[in-house]
Amino acid sequence: MSKMSAWLLRIEKINVSIFGVILGTGGVALASQMLLPLLTVLLTYLLTILFVLFTALLVLKITLYPRTVRAELQHPIPGNFYALQPISAVILAILYRRLFPSSVDIALLAYGGILIFGLAVYLPYHFFADMNIEFSQLHGGWFITPVATILVTNAILLYPINEVNLTIALAYFGIGTLLFLLVLSVLFFRLLSHTLPPVELAPANFIVLAPIGILIADLLQFSNAAGIIFETSLNPAAVLAGSALWGFGLWAALVNVLLLTKYSRTGFPFHMGWWSFVFPTAAFTLGTLSLSKFLEPFQLISEILYVCLVALWAFISIRTLAGWVVRSLRFITNRSRA
Repeated sequence: MSKMSAWLLRIEKINVSIFGVILGTGGVALASQMLLPLLTVLLTYLLTILFVLFTALLVLKITLYPRTVRAELQHPIPGNFYALQPISAVILAILYRRLFPSSVDIALLAYGGILIFGLAVYLPYHFFADMNIEFSQLHGGWFITPVATILVTNAILLYPINEVNLTIALAYFGIGTLLFLLVLSVLFFRLLSHTLPPVELAPANFIVLAPIGILIADLLQFSNAAGIIFETSLNPAAVLAGSALWGFGLWAALVNVLLLTKYSRTGFPFHMGWWSFVFPTAAFTLGTLSLSKFLEPFQLISEILYVCLVALWAFISIRTLAGWVVRSLRFITNRSRA
């Protein structure tokens, strides 16, 4: 095999889950804005570089191997993870909006929001019309589409509120919230009536925390928007609803931690899917930080969650970098021998 063929083969094997690095690190950047603002700025620059690099690799894969991409997109397991790319764009849009407001954040949000809406329509349609999904193929990755749509809501509400963008934000919020409840119900039944998903998909179960955390932040944002449009305060209702939702998130987190202990008994090797631990933890931390502005007990809880988040992110980042270095050296060594 020639060196060019070997590189092209590596392009075909690129996993779209690499964008989980951007989601996880972006979540840390967003959570750090209140506590370590300098870290937020530094991570935003890093994420911009990674987003351009990963997107270029994905575009190259789509161009060279359209059949492979189509097969992955239409599969009930990897297909859901293709939304990670536009979600990464929306996270960058939020960071740029908060730090460096310009046309860049608007372009990123427009790109990510349109693509997310398209995937939110296409993926369920394809699974409904063209496939018979087995319960064994259901996993936490199905939460990614709800996460994507309600994250768009979060980004839209960072802009000056008017009736147009409030309507769009509510539409995305409705799609994401109801899809979250539907997926939650189906996945709950799947976990009750079938064996646990394979160990490779174990981190995906943690994704349930992501929509919960972002929904909490969205509710509080909507309360502010309602005050502007309708001249009435919904803050008490939003705080009560958000706090109740936080309680469910705490329950979900504890259950998933217990499930992880069961998985670990038979071995739990590291892989890129471990980034599914980071962004959901970051989202739940962000939701807690939002509540901490209104209820004092959440202040200490948010600080504890932030410390855990940064430690988790640092550990998985180190493991990821070490893996990339080892694989790169192995590839170079094999090519030089050939």
